[in-house]
Amino acid sequence: MSFIFICFVFYLIGSLPTAYILVKLKHGKNISEEGSGNIGAMNTYDVTDSKSDGIIVLLIDLLKGFIPVIWFVNYSGYDPEMILIPALFLLAGHNFSIWLKFKGGRGLATGAGMLLAVNYSFVVIWLLLYFVLYKLSKNVHIASAVALIILPMTLIVLHGLVFQFTNPALKNSESELTFLFSFCSAVCIIILFKHIEPVLTYLKNKKTINNNIH
Repeated sequence: MSFIFICFVFYLIGSLPTAYILVKLKHGKNISEEGSGNIGAMNTYDVTDSKSDGIIVLLIDLLKGFIPVIWFVNYSGYDPEMILIPALFLLAGHNFSIWLKFKGGRGLATGAGMLLAVNYSFVVIWLLLYFVLYKLSKNVHIASAVALIILPMTLIVLHGLVFQFTNPALKNSESELTFLFSFCSAVCIIILFKHIEPVLTYLKNKKTINNNIH
């Protein structure tokens, strides 16, 4: 199987709009025109008021990131570290789906699935950072964005601990740190790109409120 074909298939897998399909079939709504317009688990819950629907979307999107990466790393026959490029196509597919005129989700669940397949400690650290930052900021977008910025840098400090949880197929004392840092950074940057608008909107609204108070 050619590498280019794998990248193309990964993009198509990522572009499967789970939330759009579920909300459309079950509730007859176009999620891209409801709530925040985001094609993801949180907006699914907001639009449908159904925790189960939100969880279904979350799990499918997570598996959408996990299964293809696990397959490539362990069974494709290619150098496992070459997963970086197909993985970026996979995440780009979710965030910019060809089926939704290149609209999509913010990539949190799919990105988490990809990180789980490579080194699951990334997701544990990510969640801890998010919850601490959410307690401080009281805003999901600010907490998510800052956690995404900090996450790759924690690898430099905690690499001795993180290495213990790397997928065995990626174990390589000479290049493991470089690969993990590159993979984690690339995933975080793509997800962070989709958080710029909501963060700017939040800051703008907060500034307006403060100006009105004063």
